[in-house]
Amino acid sequence: RFDAEGQLRAINPENGFFGVAPGTSNKTNPIAMKTVYKNTVFTNVASTSDGGVFWEGMEDEINDNVEITDWLGKPWNRNSKTPAAHPNSRFCSPADQCPIIDPQWEAAEGVPIDAILFGGRRPQGVPLVYEATNWEHGVFIGAS
Repeated sequence: RFDAEGQLRAINPENGFFGVAPGTSNKTNPIAMKTVYKNTVFTNVASTSDGGVFWEGMEDEINDNVEITDWLGKPWNRNSKTPAAHPNSRFCSPADQCPIIDPQWEAAEGVPIDAILFGGRRPQGVPLVYEATNWEHGVFIGAS
């Protein structure tokens, strides 16, 4: 909603982050890896003999002597023909564990919004990026 000065402000009603595990690593997303280090629910990932989790993309981050059990409960190694984790395996972590989260992320009045970017597959002939003339026009564009 807009505040008394006309600034658009918003809150995030969610309390955490939900992401696809395979492909996430310290190389591709170090912040996500720091966020999922504790208090995280993992679904359909592999487990390791040292009490950790594993999925495709983490090969460089695990010692060779650690045994891996795939998401189906079967022993797994780097030469296995099946993936260790389900391709759509997930993690869910509390947002306050993110090391770079904005200090105002829980502000009751919300945080100021200066831009909204819409992404996704668009119909042919629609530019990938263009600017709306005002907030109302932007909402119209995003909703159509």
